[in-house]
Order: sequence, then structure tokens, then C-alpha cells
Amino acid sequence: GGPVRGRGAGRVRGRARAAGAAGAVPARGGGEVDDRLQRAVNRRIVDHTGPTVVERAGAAYLPPGEVGGRQVRPTPAGSLDILPPSAAAYGPCPASNFCTKFVHVSTNKIRCSVNTATWTPGGRRLLTGCHSGEFTLWNGMCFNFETIIQAHDKPLRSMAWSHNKAWLITGDDGGIIQYWTPTLNKAKRLFDAHKEAVRGLSYAPTDLKFASCSDDTTVKVWDFASGKVSHAMNAHGGDVKSVEWHPSMSLVASGSKDSLVKLWDPRQGRELATVYGHKNTVNCVRWNNRGDYLLSGSRDQVLKLFDLRTLREVETYRAQSKDVTSAQWHPVHEDMFVSSSSDGTLNFWVTRYNKPMAAIKGAHESAIWGLAWHPVGHVLASTSQDNTTKFWARNRPGDMVRDKGGDARLFSEPPRSAPPGKFGNHGGGIPGLG
Repeated sequence: GGPVRGRGAGRVRGRARAAGAAGAVPARGGGEVDDRLQRAVNRRIVDHTGPTVVERAGAAYLPPGEVGGRQVRPTPAGSLDILPPSAAAYGPCPASNFCTKFVHVSTNKIRCSVNTATWTPGGRRLLTGCHSGEFTLWNGMCFNFETIIQAHDKPLRSMAWSHNKAWLITGDDGGIIQYWTPTLNKAKRLFDAHKEAVRGLSYAPTDLKFASCSDDTTVKVWDFASGKVSHAMNAHGGDVKSVEWHPSMSLVASGSKDSLVKLWDPRQGRELATVYGHKNTVNCVRWNNRGDYLLSGSRDQVLKLFDLRTLREVETYRAQSKDVTSAQWHPVHEDMFVSSSSDGTLNFWVTRYNKPMAAIKGAHESAIWGLAWHPVGHVLASTSQDNTTKFWARNRPGDMVRDKGGDARLFSEPPRSAPPGKFGNHGGGIPGLG
């Protein structure tokens, strides 16, 4: 029962010091050290199923036509009352889904630029395309690494899912387009689809055709089943950086290095109209969910919104200090979108206002190449030239606005607003929080 002396005491003390340095927890009996036990590591997690169950359960007891949703309490316990973005209570308030809270940063072992990203069908995983030509799969709930696949021999530049989520197409710097199944098995490869890098891919509403654009100045319309070109359109005077098929019509929009946005008829392969509005390379063009408006972003540090019916500019958004590299509409809120710039800044916009409603300065250390909203709309993923993929979520009551992921700022007083239009008149506050 006495103290251990001599050589035995030295060995016990040595094992205790080694175990303590490794983070081991001593056993209750004392003397012996159990180095199998390790301290728990806290990992951030974003669960979208819990709030959805709460919303559905509460809606079952409401009279027909009545909108539910309790006021969000301004305390950490109020997080339990936050509903998913599709909740009827948040319909008139897009500000409830500004994803300014840093959640997680993911980095591959082989550090290289992450050029593009898309969520898998159902939103269980995030698929990123790297400069090394690899696919990387990240878990969509706790954001840890799952697997990596060598997809292309050259850097990946673009990815697009079909509307029925049965096929994925990808394009690389070598001008090659590949077909993939939802399980990420190769199905077909189109060699020499373009002479230079494939910058954009987009499916037709029927999924029977798709459009591609490239640095070889062409926009091509493909028959998906045969993998053959239906039409090749080359009216642009420079590299074509983005292409987007209309959500419901036979209409394709493209943006190019010649500072022009063009509209095409994919059935006849001819140009329909040219939209003038930018003074530098147009890096992205995006239709809103209904297809009434076209959003474009350019290297002139400006985003513009055009009305399809009149082909006139509705609003101009000026807040980026560097080139606009990407933009994405929110999957639920029709009048909300996010944009990124080459200095690593993220801006959240409501179409009615010409200034950002929320911003994250220094979200990345370098240019942000890809943005991808989760299908539910509660998480935003961003990929960058700084070799990282970052996940952003909605702020919860009691959270600090500033975080290590960047300097996030919310603007409570809306700046000058555009004339009232189809998007309606929305406020900038979060329900229950002002």
C-alpha cells in the first residue's frame, strides 16, 4: 500500500507524463493511466431534419390557410424555433436565410485550387471539382471528408446535374465532357467536345439536350443520348465564360469576354438578342427560378438584373471591390442571391435594394470560384483559389456575428430601393429578431 520506489516509480511516472501529453485521462483508482481514453473533440454540425420535423408537426394543428411559426427568442435556446427556409412563416422575409455564420473549412491533403462545387441529389454530400482533376465528396451534415476520385486528367472547370438528378456532366481544361451516374461511375466521355477549357454546362428543362461554352468562343447545344452536337454558335468575340439554359423555355443565355450577354435559340442555333450593359468580361449569367429575370456579373465589379420581357436593365448592384467571379440565386427565396469576388468577399442581396444586405469580408484568402446552395437553402458552400472549401450557415440567436471565417456584417437599414416590381416589398429583418 506504500509509495512505489526505485526503477518501478520512474517507469510509472514516465508512462503518466507520456499519457498526459497525449491527452489521456487517468483512471479513477489512481496510479494507473488508461491511454485508450481520449478527450472528446467538438465538431460543428448543421442538422436540417430537426427543424423540418418541428414545422410539420406544428402545421398539423393549424386551421387551413393559417401560417405557423413561433417568434424566435433572442437567446441561444431560440435556435430550436428556427424553421427551414421553405417554411411559410419565412416566405416574405428572405433575410432569414443570410448564411453569414462560418461553420467549417475543408481542405484536401493535396492542396490545389477548388474550381467548382455542386450538392448531390438530396443534399447529403457536397461534390467539389479540383485543379488536380479530382472529385472530393464532403459530408453535408458534419462536413468531414468521405472520398476522393480521379475524374479528369486536367483541371475540372464545370459541373451540372440533370433536372431529374439521374446524370451528372463535367467539363475540364482539355475540352473533354464526361457523363456520370449518381454513384459517380463513368458512363461516357466526349473527346474534343471543345478546343479549349469548358467553362459552363447547363441542361435543358427536358434533360434531352444540354448546352456548353468554352474559351474557344463557341456555345454548343448537344443531344444528350447520342453525345453529338446539334448546333455550334460562335457569334461571341471572345472566350465564353458562362452559359445557362432557361428553366422552362427553349432559350439559352451566355456571357463572354467581349463584355456581351447573348440570348440564343437552341432549336435553330441562331442568335436572338444581344444585351449591352457591362464594360468588361461577363463571368456569370443566371436565370432566376421562374425565368423572368437574368442576373449577370462581370469583371467591371458590377452585377446587373435584366427583365426578359423587355430586355432592359432593372437594377445595377455595385458593392464588389474586385471582379465578380460567381453568383447564385437562393433555391427557395425568389428575390435573394449571393455573389462572390476575386478578393474573397461574399455579398448577400435582395433584388429590391442596390446595396448588399449582408456581407462577409475576407471569407476566403483568394478568389472565390464556386458557390453552391444546399437544396434546402440553409447552408452555402464556397470554393476558392486558396485551396479550401468553406461552409456557411444561418446565424442563430446568441451567435457572434464576427467569426474566424471572415468579417460578417448585417445591414439593418436598407439603402435606396428600386421601384416596386414583381419581387414585391420585403423587409430586411429576421422574424422575432427585428
